Amino acid sequence: MPPYLAIPHYHLSKLPVTTKVALTCFTLTLVLAMAFVAFAVYAERTGYSTRGAKLNYLGDEKVREMGEPVGEKVMVQQKSKRELYDIVHPHSFLMPVIYFILCHLFEMSYAGKWLKIGLYVGGALSMIAVIFAPVLVAAMPACAILLAPAVVVMLLAFTAMAVSPTIQMWVVRA
Repeated sequence: MPPYLAIPHYHLSKLPVTTKVALTCFTLTLVLAMAFVAFAVYAERTGYSTRGAKLNYLGDEKVREMGEPVGEKVMVQQKSKRELYDIVHPHSFLMPVIYFILCHLFEMSYAGKWLKIGLYVGGALSMIAVIFAPVLVAAMPACAILLAPAVVVMLLAFTAMAVSPTIQMWVVRA
């Protein structure tokens, strides 16, 4: 039985210092990576807009054909099906592994059952939307409106699942 399911509950503050350091380093690098993707990569490619998401995956010619404004200096080539699959493929394996690790880490923290369930479900659904967004937007451009909210929900859920246990490890005492 994992220690976080044992009775009495095994508090994170009782972990060996080596485990705390390792988990803290994992959390720190993961949060920094998420921030970079959300605030640099996603911002540069979409501008946090539905139009930007469409431009990123459909290209400026297709967006113009749909009758939407593109902008004077925008020239983005439509991604081929192979390029879209090449975006989705590694993310469809890697992101669930990170999600699984974060769920286990968060399961060790003290939080209400419904908060945990809410973060797990919200994180999973937003992660699925983000993973398959390239293919989804290419198939149904109207779905681009879902991408920015999915990115925000995923960022918040993953950050909460990473930061809360880290704080409980170092600050809160059992």
